[in-house]
Amino acid sequence: MEIRNIVVGLTIDLVDPDLVALAVDLAQQHKASLTGFTAAQPPVVASVGAGDVAATLYTEQLNEIEASVAAAREKFTALVPASLEHKWSGRVQQPSLGLIDIARTADLIVIGSQGETRDAGYRTIDIGEVLLGAGRPVLLAAAGSTQLKGDKIIIAWKDTKEARRAIVDALPLLKAASDVQVVVIDEGNLAAERASMLDAVAWLQSHDVEARGEVLPDEGGAAQSITSAAQTMGADLIVSGAYGHSRLRQWLIGGMTRDLLATPGIHRFLSN
Repeated sequence: MEIRNIVVGLTIDLVDPDLVALAVDLAQQHKASLTGFTAAQPPVVASVGAGDVAATLYTEQLNEIEASVAAAREKFTALVPASLEHKWSGRVQQPSLGLIDIARTADLIVIGSQGETRDAGYRTIDIGEVLLGAGRPVLLAAAGSTQLKGDKIIIAWKDTKEARRAIVDALPLLKAASDVQVVVIDEGNLAAERASMLDAVAWLQSHDVEARGEVLPDEGGAAQSITSAAQTMGADLIVSGAYGHSRLRQWLIGGMTRDLLATPGIHRFLSN
């Protein structure tokens, strides 16, 4: 896979210049196009038979969102070099659903570390929902970072379809790295865990990736062990599968994925 189309998901109330700069840098590295995306949805729903007060409030909220989308577009356009192929998608829609929808045009989605959604998703992107619904890899950028160096990368390996998908999706980044370490957490079946890790290393090496492997003890949780290994290595990117499932239309994120989402100071590349 090649990265030719990048979508950066932006919060309508704050177009983060650092996040845009990082997405621009990635697009330039991979000769990719860049699409800026934002959306919001009025919390008051207009419906047939709604009272005048509700209808008026809905119209006011709709007008505010449309104005905010236009302002976000201006900010995004001002931050992107004219030489870079780029476009804009602003919508009146629940942001996560809109980003999932536009994901069909992307090879990679870039979003910021917004933390937990506090408005039921009317104006902010629910990271977990996008991870599990987009069908595309997501780069969760470290707050305040304007660049993904990607020279040293940690792969959080587990012999699952999500982890297998992640290393395929991340291959363009892994090939460009000078050092890739595949780490697996010892969960009590060391022989099998080590064998699957070595198979992953061999597969990466067959694709010209400078990869090596290591089994890590579980010290304070898998995410903590992986993050510590990344810090020791000097890596600025963790590649991992994203684990979870949907139940009654609510996205449920697995423990390690949730912990990785909460890890500050490092980029996370996740695939489901």
